[in-house]
Amino acid sequence: MGQNLKYSALLLVLVIAQKTLVWLLAVTGYEVTPDIVLVGLAYVGIKRGKITGSIAGFLSGLLLDLFSFSFIGLMALSKSAGGFLSGFFNNENKMERYLSSYGFVLIVFFCSMVNNVIYFTIYFQGTSLVFSDVLLRYVLPTAVYTSIISIIPVIFARKKLRRL
Repeated sequence: MGQNLKYSALLLVLVIAQKTLVWLLAVTGYEVTPDIVLVGLAYVGIKRGKITGSIAGFLSGLLLDLFSFSFIGLMALSKSAGGFLSGFFNNENKMERYLSSYGFVLIVFFCSMVNNVIYFTIYFQGTSLVFSDVLLRYVLPTAVYTSIISIIPVIFARKKLRRL
C-alpha cells in the first residue's frame, strides 16, 4: 500500500509538472514537448508490472484529460497502453539493470511510440493529415524528445547505485 501511494504521488507531481511547466521545453513550430508522465509510467510499469502500469496510466491520463479539456479518455487510453507495455519489462532479476541503464531509455522510447501512435492517430482523425505526416511531425519527435529526457532518471539511478 505504501509503495502505491509513493507511485501515485510521483505521478501526480509529474501530471502537474506536465500541464504547468513542460511547455517551457517546447521545440519546433509544432510545439513538441517531452512526455514526463510517460517516463514516470515506464518506471512504475517496470517496478510493479502490467496491471499496475496500465491502471497508473489510465488514472494519470484521465487527470491529463481533465486538465486539458479535450477528448476526455483519449489520453487515458494512450497512457494505459504505454503503462501496460512498460509492465512487460517487470522482471525481478533484471529490474535494477533496466532502471539504471540506457535500456530504460529504449523502454521509454517504445512506450512513447505506442502512446503517441494511439493518441495522435485518434486526435488527428478527420483532418487532412495522413498517417505518415502524423508519424513524422508528432509521433517520432515526441518519442525521441521523451527518450532524451528519460536519460535524467538513469543518471540519478546510476549515482544512487554507486553510493551503495
